[in-house]
Amino acid sequence: MKWITTTKSKMSNNNQIPTALEFLHRDESGIFNEVDITQAMIEFAKLHVEAALKAAADDYSEGSSDIVHESIINAYPFSNII
Repeated sequence: MKWITTTKSKMSNNNQIPTALEFLHRDESGIFNEVDITQAMIEFAKLHVEAALKAAADDYSEGSSDIVHESIINAYPFSNII
């Protein structure tokens, strides 16, 4: 399932990215240990940061240079999430 779609509209959660509960419940077993939870939190944060930065870049950089778009996309390093 693809969670992030590319649109020019404001970001909404209409099946674009999972909510916290949807993300957690993708594993139907319901059995989680500390490693599972940590990994899920990191993946969830990355999905939301990527979607937020992409939405901001798409909204702001329409008609701007690729440098502006890439600057926004890379504004928050994923290394801060891990």
